[in-house]
Amino acid sequence: MSQPSDGFDSLRVAAVEHDTDDSVIVSFDSDLRFEHGQHLTLRREFDGTEVRRSYSICSPAPSGRLRVAIKHVAGGVFSTWATTELRPGDKIDILPPAGHFSHELDPASARKYTFLAAGSGITPVFSIMATILTHEPKAQVSLLYLNRTSQSTMLLDELQDLRDRYLGRISIAYAFTREETGSKLLSGRPDRARLDRLIAARFLPGDSDHAFLCGPLELITDAELSLITAGMSADTVHREIFTTNQPGQVSLVPQEVTSASVAVATGRAGLHGRATQFDIYEGDSVLDAVQRVRPDAPFSCRSGVCSTCQAVIRGGEVEMTVNYGLSADEVARGYVLTCQSHPTTPTVDIDYDA
Repeated sequence: MSQPSDGFDSLRVAAVEHDTDDSVIVSFDSDLRFEHGQHLTLRREFDGTEVRRSYSICSPAPSGRLRVAIKHVAGGVFSTWATTELRPGDKIDILPPAGHFSHELDPASARKYTFLAAGSGITPVFSIMATILTHEPKAQVSLLYLNRTSQSTMLLDELQDLRDRYLGRISIAYAFTREETGSKLLSGRPDRARLDRLIAARFLPGDSDHAFLCGPLELITDAELSLITAGMSADTVHREIFTTNQPGQVSLVPQEVTSASVAVATGRAGLHGRATQFDIYEGDSVLDAVQRVRPDAPFSCRSGVCSTCQAVIRGGEVEMTVNYGLSADEVARGYVLTCQSHPTTPTVDIDYDA
């Protein structure tokens, strides 16, 4: 894939398949390699305004067909366009695959895996499951998949195909919040107490070698705590948040700098092989400040979820307002989400290329 100056490339859409009434699977003409659990950041202009959205790759890694699943969000300009107007042959700008909702594969191991997906959280989970089943031939996987109704369940046919292909190695339990399943344990919205019961009933095994959880913040936080309480190590429970419902954390564009603006720090950013100096003004995030001088700075959600804007701190210190996109290990290694980072020292040095 070519790398233009802003990091994006334009890919042709090969197919748009309707999955549910309000979601589509979009495939691209590309032989791009990726890791299981990674996402793509897509970009398009709507009425002169650039909109970016991140969608998880839902194919086996490293070289399955490059595709993402997009679910319509009420009022969402990008998802509305993608689910109603996008056609094969159209082109979309994308950033290279990113994200670390993943792990090291071990073809010789016989590991057990626990998966929890809620709604569109199935998209990275499907990629991870399919990759593990392909590349770890002795692995066993168990999925608890939560949706509102059976009609809204994404990737249902793909999951059935996966189960048929790997009979005896994969178990899937479907739970619905607005539809009776015949089991009280699998009906209704799960709280912490119900998650504990789901673990005890083996719908969400708490003795696996790794667990991957993807969905809304409250559910995933509760599930993580339940699995750790059941005996799993925190460093083997991997999580990705799809929504936060945290107002006030998103700056859509950098604030305008005027004669009254006050600079509170200076910075240096390494990006695409070259370093650039920048000023940070009161109220800026690090991403805001970098964007003024480097419009090619990577970002998508701007709310601390997707990790597209992550960078390593090489000098100085910052404080993150929220962090839903980085693991504790990544933070320990110096990674920050620049969209949520604010300087606590007079100078900061960040590296997007790390």
